[in-house]
Amino acid sequence: MTIPNKKVMMKLTLLFLVILLPARINAEIIKDNVYNFSLDIPEGYKLTDASKDGTSYLFVHPNNQVQLALKIYDTQEINTAPKALENALKKLNASYSIDNFHWNNSLCAISDFVFQLDKAYSGWAVAAPLKKKSSYITAICFVPSNKRQDCDQFIMSTLNSICVDDSLYCTPGIVVSYAYPSEGKKEVKLNINNKTVSTSLDNSDIEAANFLIDLEFSVLKLYSKHNLWKEAWTRYYRLIYRDSFERVKPAISDLFDVLYAEAKRKNPSSPDLYVAQSLLSWVQTFEYKRNNQTANTSDFTSLPALICGDGNDCDSRSLFICMCMRCMGYEALLLVSPEYSHALAAVEMNEPGQKYVLGDTGREFLMGETTAKVTWGMIAQDQADRTKWIPILLP
Repeated sequence: MTIPNKKVMMKLTLLFLVILLPARINAEIIKDNVYNFSLDIPEGYKLTDASKDGTSYLFVHPNNQVQLALKIYDTQEINTAPKALENALKKLNASYSIDNFHWNNSLCAISDFVFQLDKAYSGWAVAAPLKKKSSYITAICFVPSNKRQDCDQFIMSTLNSICVDDSLYCTPGIVVSYAYPSEGKKEVKLNINNKTVSTSLDNSDIEAANFLIDLEFSVLKLYSKHNLWKEAWTRYYRLIYRDSFERVKPAISDLFDVLYAEAKRKNPSSPDLYVAQSLLSWVQTFEYKRNNQTANTSDFTSLPALICGDGNDCDSRSLFICMCMRCMGYEALLLVSPEYSHALAAVEMNEPGQKYVLGDTGREFLMGETTAKVTWGMIAQDQADRTKWIPILLP
């Protein structure tokens, strides 16, 4: 059901929100063009109300009654994120507790709350500063209290998808950052092309990345028989990519230092191809392992765990390769196939081999197999039907 609009102070218009459909293949990303924040919320939410000044929005999910209320504060009276969140919750006459923490070096706030209207409601709420100076966003996500336990992960996934600055899009989300703050660096040794590469990860990276994977897999399962199942798969991998990028980027940079030095000697005319093939050949040597014991858990090995040598499967390897290629400056696709139970990496690189053409764009992506010892552009003949692959264009 929808909360009475007057009581949550939402009078709606669509003036300031736009729906972005990257390359017409990805799940919906919602972006506000005035305050420059974006949302990558689970599929199916409906925008049901908004204020005329573009500072209040209400989204409702018809399948589980979860509601998301956004409020923008752009006044001198509200000068911190915690104050913004306190103000929003007080207007609901909510009972709440607020924790302050730092997300991407900015003071933010999070709250577990309950309030009463026609019935009891409860949920999570967050607040963060926006890119525009002295402005703040509060996001209050709630459900009837008797449904809270079943919807808690859906609520956290919704809030964790908020991005307040495009330059920080590929960083861990606000909820995960609160639950898993930095714990300091640990050294990791990587062996590639008979060389040892020293790099580091944060001590919390593996546990935090696994938390995000479990969180998003719990949401993904809800769409197994939904007409938006492809969009849900797209979002699942995109959010894993967003969470892992900054965690793994230093290791990728350290690998590049070694591999590009080699490329200058061994393939000076095509150093990028040399590095790309070295990385593909490297992941092909990893221990193959599917992590899930039941259909209720994800078999995706997190990218920090992959870096540390944990066993992994095709989608973890392919997403890692895509991340490497994005760091090299190339556009990359993750290709997943429920029919083939497989995943491939694909990169927009002008080299010979099997290509995936992206929709009607005509853009060609060189396909890469991560589980067999082959070169870029070679894939199994019995997996060559392009209609069986779902392309996920990565940020």
